[in-house]
Amino acid sequence: MSHLRSLDHKLLVSENANLEAAARLALTTHHSRALVFEHEGRRYVVKKLAAKPRKLGQTLFMRWLVKRLTGQPLPMRTLALAEAAGSMEFEANRLRSLAAAGVRVPHVALLTKEFFVLDFCGTVVATLLEKWPPATWRSELPRLATELGEFHRAGHWHGGAQIKNITLQDGLSYRIDFEENFGEFLPLSVAQAADLVLFLNSISLAGPIVESEARQLMPQLLERYFAAHPNPEIKQIIVRALPILKTLSGFAGLFQRWSKKGIRRVLILVDVLSTVK
Repeated sequence: MSHLRSLDHKLLVSENANLEAAARLALTTHHSRALVFEHEGRRYVVKKLAAKPRKLGQTLFMRWLVKRLTGQPLPMRTLALAEAAGSMEFEANRLRSLAAAGVRVPHVALLTKEFFVLDFCGTVVATLLEKWPPATWRSELPRLATELGEFHRAGHWHGGAQIKNITLQDGLSYRIDFEENFGEFLPLSVAQAADLVLFLNSISLAGPIVESEARQLMPQLLERYFAAHPNPEIKQIIVRALPILKTLSGFAGLFQRWSKKGIRRVLILVDVLSTVK
């Protein structure tokens, strides 16, 4: 019996070594942090360590905003993505923890100090949206809003709930990219409110969704989300944030003609969030 266990261990070590070599080779082909590659007939994704944490300006703004909304100042080290910049283990551990809780996330096939390898779980929604006909995105995006609400109702937070961090494969969605760590230090409702805002903002003006469509669709997404997760605390956080967001959007609106989509997205988002009571 011990002989069989020893043999299994040697086979696993050999398989991991081969997978690691294939991942390292894939990383030499492109400068991107995340790449899809094939190994022994299977598709994987390799993701390497973040090159650097957030810029100081982003960090200071987030720290101010969090304190304004919650009264809780967060450490600069936390908001600067220190965990992600220093180790792959944080994201890998989150993936494993969420998988154990029944959340659809990629399986961590291999973890090293510089990168990890995940099972391939489909194409990101942001890419699929570019070619979806209206009938498809009008049904799929509300479904994803419901799923985000269900994910939150189960007591989870994402940290990067944009549609670029959701994949689809065989009709099932998977959540990816869990390197953000601020939810570890925030009240859960604040982290979830941030998820909701990121999700909505990533859809507005994305792909074929023009402004008129966005203004019709986003209230539906809000309705579907709150039907799945009717948490009054999240609504209260949004209401408290609105004066700040309106001030920022008013200032940003002055520069709208120099922005392709970013500022218009903010203006649409603030208008839609203003309907939350």
